[in-house]
Amino acid sequence: MLTRPRIALCCAAAAMAVSLPTLRNGFAIDDIYVFVEQAATHSLRNIPQFFAGGWGMGTSNAQERALNTRYYRPIPTTLGALEYTTFGLRPVGFHVVSVLLHTTTAALVALLLWQLTAGSVLATLLGGLLFAVHPVQSEAFCAACYQTTLLAALFGTVALLAFGRMLERGPRWGTLTALGTSLLAALLCKEEAFAIPLFAASWAALLRPAGWRRKLGMGAIPMGFAVGVVLLLRHAFLVPSKITYFADEPARVVLLTMVRVAALYLELLITPLRLCPFYDWFIVGYETGFSFGVLTGALILCFAVVAFVGCARYSPVVAVGIAWILLGLAPVSQAIPIIVVAAERFLYLPMLGCALVVGLSLDRGLARARAAGWIKLPTVAIAVLLGACAARTLARVPDWRNDESLNLATAEAFPETPAPFLNLATYYERVERNPAKALQALAEADRRVPGWKPALDRAARLKMEVAR
Repeated sequence: MLTRPRIALCCAAAAMAVSLPTLRNGFAIDDIYVFVEQAATHSLRNIPQFFAGGWGMGTSNAQERALNTRYYRPIPTTLGALEYTTFGLRPVGFHVVSVLLHTTTAALVALLLWQLTAGSVLATLLGGLLFAVHPVQSEAFCAACYQTTLLAALFGTVALLAFGRMLERGPRWGTLTALGTSLLAALLCKEEAFAIPLFAASWAALLRPAGWRRKLGMGAIPMGFAVGVVLLLRHAFLVPSKITYFADEPARVVLLTMVRVAALYLELLITPLRLCPFYDWFIVGYETGFSFGVLTGALILCFAVVAFVGCARYSPVVAVGIAWILLGLAPVSQAIPIIVVAAERFLYLPMLGCALVVGLSLDRGLARARAAGWIKLPTVAIAVLLGACAARTLARVPDWRNDESLNLATAEAFPETPAPFLNLATYYERVERNPAKALQALAEADRRVPGWKPALDRAARLKMEVAR
């Protein structure tokens, strides 16, 4: 019989199965400047300073420092120092930690789904497995630097479990303390955790358990305290970055582009075939009018709102899931400008809502199929779906072996962008010390987008250095 602990173990095992192959990978993308180039993270004595500055501020790279002045993530930085003390700069140790974080979070998500679905075995199992093996989750556990995402989701899920317990049993000091402490920890890991109080409020308001207003009011005290503390710390230690994705583009361009991004996120959730570590200006670009992508995104958002309104009346638990998907993306919607327009890791926390919606939908679909007497085909179809997700995730893991493999995979999947070849030039120049290969990569970037200034400037500088 599938009990709650057994389902949690099943989801944890699935998460471990798809993430364990990362142990063969090295450092990639931002791992270098986060773990290798930051001397401050190489000593536990520097832990107090991690809480008095921005994330990544210990790097000697001026550009990376400029990019990260808006991020306050002392807990992941502290974890990085602990990892360095334990493993040195051996990537396998960092990946072991990421595997354990994803595995633990998958188990906690299963426990949370059990709470939300009132103990529905199939909804919990299928939703939990989707969270564990969905391909968009791979970015978070493939790059060690994205332990920020894993930690925020882990602590955020603990906070939601505490909130659910409070809704069930009433506000008690232990539960309220766990709620505030875990939310505080999540907020000290990554900015997306600011969605967690919104998750909690929508849960209470949509499901409306007995005495929900009083319970939500009591829960708002520790959650408000945690949010207030982090906002004060951010105000004290951070400054806004001048580097953003949209630069000085007008609000209309930002709005239209982000509406288009809604279509991208739906594509990633339904058909995650093309995956990318950085959705750059060639892939997403700026939307200045009502293009096909913008109209598609607008239709998707309208459908989500209509579905939410309908489900709020007839199926409130599904409405909670829809709300969590939308609210989970709110912190990265460019309401506060950031450098990234879209990312697969941004879906890690909203996947809680997706898992809830999909789990409940599949459970109800199977119940109807069972009543109609044709349960075998739907069961096989669901198994094939989850197996395909796991297979795509396992196929994605080797792409993250190092910067070369990752950028080559990106270049193949996205022929419209020259950016991977600029990154490859950096890798060949700094890591392999091979200027000839770097120039070949820059030539390929110029072939894709003739006259692209960053590639031309880099090639000119490299040729001068070679001539010396």
